[in-house]
Amino acid sequence: MDVAVLILCLLVFTLGLALFSNQARSQQDIPFELKPNCLLTRFPLLFVTGPRSIFYFRSYWNIYTSFLAEHGYEVFTLHLPWNNPQQRKERFLYFLKQQEEHRRHFHLVLDQVTFAEFEDLIRQYKSTAIMSLTEVINPEPNSKSFALSALPIPSAEVECLPSQNSSAFLKLAYKLHQWLTKKPQLPSLSTLGACKDTAIPNSLLLLERAQTLAEMDLREDSPPRNELD
Repeated sequence: MDVAVLILCLLVFTLGLALFSNQARSQQDIPFELKPNCLLTRFPLLFVTGPRSIFYFRSYWNIYTSFLAEHGYEVFTLHLPWNNPQQRKERFLYFLKQQEEHRRHFHLVLDQVTFAEFEDLIRQYKSTAIMSLTEVINPEPNSKSFALSALPIPSAEVECLPSQNSSAFLKLAYKLHQWLTKKPQLPSLSTLGACKDTAIPNSLLLLERAQTLAEMDLREDSPPRNELD
């Protein structure tokens, strides 16, 4: 009986930790000032969720999507299956085909693990729905990808700043998330915008990337020079 009670208590504690950590992270209030005169992209920014678990499933990209939306960008989040690679790839491919049928286009934003999952698919399938790819990575040297230059679409990395003051409570929940997903190479909490000391600086890095994409869209929309003469 005592063992059963102990197991039950551990399960309740674990579930409480998981739910509370998601709630606390998703409701963080991080004030920021708007940067004026941002050039907007022609196509929406599409953030794709990486591997998730009960310890990390709400607001996968934290402040990033709302930060960019507040600056006027059209931002969407594609919620993929939590942690089954085959299901995630099938859902992603199905989504691409849907967008192609409706002639929709977007700028894709992935974390480093999700890019590794879909790298072959993106290179071989060459979807007309994807206008560009942005890989959000940790600052560690081994996080850098050398495959971006080989992609059939414009692509770039956004190397996020590391946090020096992240919450011990959130770090514990995220360690359990890494253990549960069996993916220790997941992007850090700071890279995902969950740490208060780096959330805004990293958001500004993504804003800079968005403006670069807007300039690219503008160049593609410009008529040929002989039409301007």
